[in-house]
Amino acid sequence: MVLVLLSLFLSEQVENTYGKDQLKSLENLATEIQSNLTKTVPDHTQYLNNVLKVSELFHTYIVLLDPSGAVSPVGVSPKVPDVPWQEVLKKEDIQKVLHGERVFKRGKITLEKDPTDFSLFKNDILLVAVPYIKDGKTTGAIVLYQTQEQLSETDIKRWIFYSALIGIALTTVFAFFLSTRISQPLIQIKKAAEKMARGEFFIRVPVRYHERDEVAELALTFNCMASQLEDSIHQLSQEKEQLFSILRSMTDGVLTINRYGKIILSNPVAGRFLSTWKGQIKENTLPPPMQVFFDKVIEDNKEHTGDITEQGRTWVVVMSPLYYRDQVRGVVAVLRDVTEERRLEKMRKDFVANVSHELRTPLAMLQGYSEALMDDIAETPEERREIAQVINEESQRMGRLVRELLDLARMEAGHIQIVPTERSLYDFVQRIIRKFQALAREKQVHLSAKIEENLPCIYWDGDKIEQVLTNLIDNAIRHTPPEGSVCVHVYEQDGMIHLDVEDTGSGIPEEDLPFVFERFYKADKARTRGQSGGTGLGLSIVKHLVNAHGGNVSVKSQLGVGTVFMVELPVRVKVEEEVSLA
Repeated sequence: MVLVLLSLFLSEQVENTYGKDQLKSLENLATEIQSNLTKTVPDHTQYLNNVLKVSELFHTYIVLLDPSGAVSPVGVSPKVPDVPWQEVLKKEDIQKVLHGERVFKRGKITLEKDPTDFSLFKNDILLVAVPYIKDGKTTGAIVLYQTQEQLSETDIKRWIFYSALIGIALTTVFAFFLSTRISQPLIQIKKAAEKMARGEFFIRVPVRYHERDEVAELALTFNCMASQLEDSIHQLSQEKEQLFSILRSMTDGVLTINRYGKIILSNPVAGRFLSTWKGQIKENTLPPPMQVFFDKVIEDNKEHTGDITEQGRTWVVVMSPLYYRDQVRGVVAVLRDVTEERRLEKMRKDFVANVSHELRTPLAMLQGYSEALMDDIAETPEERREIAQVINEESQRMGRLVRELLDLARMEAGHIQIVPTERSLYDFVQRIIRKFQALAREKQVHLSAKIEENLPCIYWDGDKIEQVLTNLIDNAIRHTPPEGSVCVHVYEQDGMIHLDVEDTGSGIPEEDLPFVFERFYKADKARTRGQSGGTGLGLSIVKHLVNAHGGNVSVKSQLGVGTVFMVELPVRVKVEEEVSLA
């Protein structure tokens, strides 16, 4: 396009400059001929002949026209065709010349009759007509003209046109070649960049090392960037995977929350925590208790800590802001399930309080009655014997409490020695029933046993299971009112031996049933202390002994109706369990 515009500009300049120069030269020649004919040349015919000879050497032709526009026989170039000059110079043009004006024509001359020998007028023509003055009078017109074949301007314009065509062709080929050489590597870089945008960081651009131009340098820089980016992404991926592994293996829950309250990252422990509110909250949103902490962190721009309790479990929540430069971009929350810790802490406090309470009463009684003996308050032997009996009972009670505490401590530490022996289940249960018959008669409670026939021989630690039944039957008798009944039901089901101790006592409140096997639990919290009062450790000991045999113990109760303790034991204790529990 530039070459085409340049060619048109040059052609126009040649036409405007060189063509005008030719026209000016032709005009000057006509003026000179006119001047010489008018002033200095006496013989016009000889002068014109001389001028004709000279001008034809420069492809310039002269014609003299009379006032009618016809060719004058005086001074005509021999190469001028016989044409109707009235059509070349119109009548009005002749009149202008006769009145002393000059006429200029440039371009195509159109004739009504165009014989084949009028070849000089087939192309453009440059023509100047001036008045012919003879003896002081204008007698005609002197016409000087040049045709296109004689004009250098035409050749110049033709060569400009040809040069433009050749230049355009060469430039197009070179531009296409250069564009391909430049654009092809750039297209490869573009495609490589698109693949990298899709995550293919291993892609590289081929480089022509023998041509170290700007494009090659760009490709080398791109490959260096891609290599560094691939290394960075690989390192980030490793760190991310390592971080996820750490988060997955953590026992604490971790949540990452953006500044709009949406969860963007969580580990499995946190997922289990959020499942507590499943169906109550939308996906990736915070439960209401955590939303309160989140709002505080965003508002105060500092860490907050607190407890969340839901469905009987307690979590400690620590929320800290995450920063991007000076702005909070989110929050990280760490969750820890402290339900067991809180339960153990409560058990520890209850244990200390219960032990203190259990020991305080017998110690006070021992101190009081011993001071009574020392101060001789008891006057008669019977009174001193009664005081001594109370001191003995309280001492035995303290001893029993200490023994049971030691036994329970050993059991909770896993130091339970199980020594199983084979024996008859019927004889074993009947012997324990007979041991409690006297106490049952004293309490006016009917004690019985219902034992299924054809029961297999058992392979248990007899002393430990006897302690289990002793605690259960003793509790049942002590909490059954007179005229009530206690029954021990023994049967086999699904390969397991079931020992159910059922009474018709006062029962246990439903809200207390989950805690009956904890230490120092007492079904009758209002009962008075004395020989019949227990330590509150019996059921906890029962649970540990049954579990040590690979069994299970549970309870059912209804206030005012009675209670059933159900013990489920395998027929034979496995040897591997003996070893692991020893």
